[in-house]
Amino acid sequence: MMFKKLASLEWKESKRKGALTQRVLMALGKGYFGACYLVVMVSMSAGLFKFAEEEGLDPFQGFFKYAIYLWLGDLVIRYFFQQMPTTLVKPLLIQNIRKKTIVNYCLTKSAFSFFNFVNLFMGIALFLMLIFEYKVNVLSGLLFALSLKMFLWANNFLVQLLNHVNKFALPFLVSFAGVLALDFFKYVEVTAYTKYVFEAMYNYKFLLIVIAVYLIGLIMACYRFYYKNLSLDSAVVVKKETYTYYDLNFLNRFGKLAPFLKTDIKLLTRNKRTRTVLLMSAMFLLYGLLFFTMDMYKNNSFFTILAAIMITGGFMMLFGQYVPSWDSSYYPLMMTQNVPYRQYLESKWLIMVLGTVVSTILASFYLFFGLKTYLIIVAVGCYNIGWNCYMSLIAGAFVRSKIDLSSNKNAFGDTKAFSAQTLLLSIPPIAIPAILYWGLTSLLSFNLAIVIFILIGLLGILLKQPMFNLIENLYKSKKYITLKAYK
Repeated sequence: MMFKKLASLEWKESKRKGALTQRVLMALGKGYFGACYLVVMVSMSAGLFKFAEEEGLDPFQGFFKYAIYLWLGDLVIRYFFQQMPTTLVKPLLIQNIRKKTIVNYCLTKSAFSFFNFVNLFMGIALFLMLIFEYKVNVLSGLLFALSLKMFLWANNFLVQLLNHVNKFALPFLVSFAGVLALDFFKYVEVTAYTKYVFEAMYNYKFLLIVIAVYLIGLIMACYRFYYKNLSLDSAVVVKKETYTYYDLNFLNRFGKLAPFLKTDIKLLTRNKRTRTVLLMSAMFLLYGLLFFTMDMYKNNSFFTILAAIMITGGFMMLFGQYVPSWDSSYYPLMMTQNVPYRQYLESKWLIMVLGTVVSTILASFYLFFGLKTYLIIVAVGCYNIGWNCYMSLIAGAFVRSKIDLSSNKNAFGDTKAFSAQTLLLSIPPIAIPAILYWGLTSLLSFNLAIVIFILIGLLGILLKQPMFNLIENLYKSKKYITLKAYK
């Protein structure tokens, strides 16, 4: 009965969120990207056999070799995108509801995560591929598909534990990138060793029990963790954190912008949520490896531009679209002070510009893929500085998602941030440079097209004053709607 009551409360909460049209559009948008993710993962689970054949490998040996990427990909995607099993814990804790019931409800709710359904479809696709395409014994195919599905399902609980380890993300990202690099450049063929794990799953049926024990162990660990930490004190008491002081007086050279810049840098470095943005921005630097290493993508102008936008503009998009939501906890107080909107917005813009410049410099390792590739990245970096930084600020004016800076939620934030406006505003930053690049390279030589592309970006910087007049007026017109959203 209590499960039914808690589910009923969640349903009522969802019905009270925003307008019907916005919720429908949000559901359509999330459904579209969810369907794309489902198709990609299911295709990969079954398509690894064919991929291995095309590489000249035995299909089964190839599948065992590359299956580690399925596991790692599932873990990474869950870590950054899966919502943790949170609920309205604070009100529930003062009710006559047992902690055991709340924890069981949270874990049960997480079991119905979309990612688990993706794993289920992956297992079905794998099973069908084994029995129909490769004529594997039905029982063997079923047990192997079930083993792999349970192994991936365990990520659902593993990532819940990892999300509470603050120092996990950076070492994990570095290790993940290192493993990919070592394997890709054939320095250490990691997959030659990991394949034995998946091969053993196929050859030894009793390992299904071992995987089941592993899964149950993680479920019990999650249960104990939540039960131990679920208390009214831990829910309402704000933990005191110590911060390292560092001298930011060198920013005084920016005059009236200096106080805002100092605040923004402290915001980025002292809070869990913003530190996640910095980590995600570092991950976006590797985005080009997905496209520049595959023959089917690296000669396609659209994917080249898309990769360049993500490489140089990852931080810009992750940070810019949540201006002023980053300051939502004290935004109403700030609006009672004499805070000039222009300087507040210019500070955010300057932070995005600096982030884009740093990303472009750090992306120098793409010179390995040729000077032409890096020139495109530099040109798109200039375009991002000249135009897309403005677009990010404009998108931020329509995103009014109250952000808990102490919470390390998934990097792309709350679902309320995904609205019809943001969906539409996310199209121009990608579509315009793609069309522009295609038009210029179709009419002109590559070098001349790149020069003009860079000049267009510089033109955006020269038009800073009229663009900021537009953005400032937009933020002023939305001021009271924003204040209401942050209450």
